[in-house]
Amino acid sequence: MVAKRKKLDYEAAVSELESLVERLEKGDISLEESLKLYERGVLLTRDCQEALQAAEQKVQMLLQQSGQSDLVDFDPDSEVS
Repeated sequence: MVAKRKKLDYEAAVSELESLVERLEKGDISLEESLKLYERGVLLTRDCQEALQAAEQKVQMLLQQSGQSDLVDFDPDSEVS
């Protein structure tokens, strides 16, 4: 039987990813440890992507319930009127 792993919330996953990247960038760990950290990073990245997709779906549902249009891509250079 495969144990189900507990997913971290988005912020915790991003924080752990940042920590993993720092450790990998230092380069003072063994190849085996680097591969373990890389594998953990892949899992955390998937969790983050799933969390972002779930959040986008919730926003889409809320927009539809309120009768608003679909989401549009964010443009940081555009002015809000």
